[in-house]
Amino acid sequence: MKDIENTKQVKKPDYVAYNVQETQDGKGIWNRVGAAWEHKDGQGFELNLSSLPVNGRITLRELCEERMQEYSEERKSQKPARQSEQKRNFTRSR
Repeated sequence: MKDIENTKQVKKPDYVAYNVQETQDGKGIWNRVGAAWEHKDGQGFELNLSSLPVNGRITLRELCEERMQEYSEERKSQKPARQSEQKRNFTRSR
C-alpha cells in the first residue's frame, strides 16, 4: 500500500494573506499570516492562517514568485542591521 503523504502533491497557494500595519512615516509593514487556495469550482477559497492580526485586517494578494523572492532577499539583507539595532536598544534600556 502506498503512503498517501508521499504521493500527495502540495499545490502552491493562489493568494498570500498579509496583515498590513501602517507606520508613523506612512509606510506599511507587511507580515505574512497565511495563504489561500481557490476552490476547483471557482466558488470560494480555502484560507489557512498561521496567526491572527490584532487589528483584524487581512489583505490577500496573488502569489507572485518573483515578488516573494525579492521579499526574501530584502529580509536577509536587513537582518544583520536589525539584530545590531535590537542589541543597541536592549543595552540602552538596561
